Amino acid sequence: MNQLQKILESKRLYYILFGILILLSLRNLFLPLQGDELTYNKIAQNVLEGKYYQTKNPSSVIPIVPFLMAFFSTPKIPLLGFALHKLFHIGLCFLGIRFAFLTFKKLNLEPTITYTLLLLTCVSSGFLSFLPSLYPEAIVFVTFWGFIYYLNSKKNLSNFKRLFALFILLVFTRYVYAILGLMVLLYYYSYFQQDRKNFGKIILYSIIITTPLLFWFKYVYNIESQNLSEISYFSRYKMDENPLWYNIKCGLGLEQHYQVNRVNGIPAFISLFIPVTGIRNFAISLVLLLAVFFGLYKNWKNPITKQLSIAFGLVFLGFVLAGTGFSRYWLVLLPIIYLSFYYIYTLFIKNGNYFIYASNLFFIVLLLNEFRITLLLIKKII
Repeated sequence: MNQLQKILESKRLYYILFGILILLSLRNLFLPLQGDELTYNKIAQNVLEGKYYQTKNPSSVIPIVPFLMAFFSTPKIPLLGFALHKLFHIGLCFLGIRFAFLTFKKLNLEPTITYTLLLLTCVSSGFLSFLPSLYPEAIVFVTFWGFIYYLNSKKNLSNFKRLFALFILLVFTRYVYAILGLMVLLYYYSYFQQDRKNFGKIILYSIIITTPLLFWFKYVYNIESQNLSEISYFSRYKMDENPLWYNIKCGLGLEQHYQVNRVNGIPAFISLFIPVTGIRNFAISLVLLLAVFFGLYKNWKNPITKQLSIAFGLVFLGFVLAGTGFSRYWLVLLPIIYLSFYYIYTLFIKNGNYFIYASNLFFIVLLLNEFRITLLLIKKII
């Protein structure tokens, strides 16, 4: 047992495991575009011709991924451009893991616990499939955790500029994260109390950094108000009867949204932990979700945990209001989720070794599943 504990405390072991996960993520380089990736690619091709269209009309699809896809485009060898773009997303993903690691380091957790939580994050169902893909998940992950890291860093002008730029980029990547603006307002209030002399500067920088987003919102408003968009995130709010209430019910998982092919919201939460495609269960998911809130609540006095709790609650609220709430949307919150489970564990058992043993066993099961998926994809490609 002592020998096993010594192995599990070795940093080299965790570096090797993270290296294996990076290698497994490379399987995405050889996959054809699918789903929303095809939509982004159509827009990207039109961006290169000076039009933000999907086919014949302006689009209000969030701009970051199409612009990046246009940047990495290699017309003579399209697959090379897609592969380079996916490699970029893989890099962003692990930069996001780095931000999460630095944030957890501020919690004074044992390094082994932090490594374990982040390994569980990386091997959770869907993480290695969606984060390196050309969906927005990798960009959301790095900007969210960068935002959280600087939110909990020393309050000065330099850190604020990074914080606010990441927030704006986050909103440019997925509209729902605009709800984190409430945390920015709390940051303003805290900064004003600490350093009134330079408060005017952060307001000025806020206006400057927000300018591109304001122009984008004006563009989206014009497109949506005239119903010109071929594909819209806002059509769900243009229904005749109680569109907000309809989206809330779908966001909670009480109904299936007409724009998706299965029930999402709360029932999709369980799919993060069980490697079964499309699994949904409202009761078990609700218990797990309540456990997350309970674990965070029990450590509310810690200022960083408090920030994580507020961020988790706001993003969860955003998912509900958005209505669709795909299971992949939850991926960005995985480090917080596993941290809360660890907090619950510490309420009953003080020895962290048992948590590490159980987590590593769970990790091995999920890792073997990722090997299985990789082999299936290789056979399909060959």
